[in-house]
Amino acid sequence: MLEAEGLPVGIVTAINGATRFAVRLRGMAGHAGTVPMALRRDALVAAAEMTLAAERVAAASDAGLVATVGRIEVKPGAVNVIPGEAAFTLDVRAPEDSVRRDACAAILADFEGIAARRGVELAVETTHDANAAPCSPGIRRQIEAAVIRAGVRPLPLPSGAGHDAMAFAGVLPMGMLFVRCAGGISHNPAESITVEDADLSVQILLDIIRHFEHETPTP
Repeated sequence: MLEAEGLPVGIVTAINGATRFAVRLRGMAGHAGTVPMALRRDALVAAAEMTLAAERVAAASDAGLVATVGRIEVKPGAVNVIPGEAAFTLDVRAPEDSVRRDACAAILADFEGIAARRGVELAVETTHDANAAPCSPGIRRQIEAAVIRAGVRPLPLPSGAGHDAMAFAGVLPMGMLFVRCAGGISHNPAESITVEDADLSVQILLDIIRHFEHETPTP
């Protein structure tokens, strides 16, 4: 997004909340050549439809919602056998907790409908649930002032990735500065920033520190 806007830095508004699920499906394994399509209880096809359902819910939102199936396992895993079991993960994130919770409810309701229609057993376990961590308005204002002093148009952006700064939520005021990455690639060996952007971000950070006004934490 920073590349699209032609900006070297961005101001983090909040670290997205995240909910993760482990989903297990049990259908019926069978011979790929002998079981008619209408009689199948294919766990993998059900998992595939659920993946698309999660994508559909997230894509329909304009509130920064994202949903990801990052891992899927199928049993028995033979080329000539209809999958009888499937297990996959679901990661749902959003800057606002209410948006994330509503999306999770909608996605799981879709999962239940798909499982019933395809004749597979569905089991869902919540493996992670973390609320969004909003950045301190006061610190955001100070970061924005430093960005403007550097001659850069301030752009507020939520952080889709989790950060250690989430641990400060409710205890200490927190703020963050984004730095432009080539292609938006992060958490990847191909991640890259320019020397110029790195230099500017350090200059802005120093300016924030030099002008910093302490906040009193809210009890």
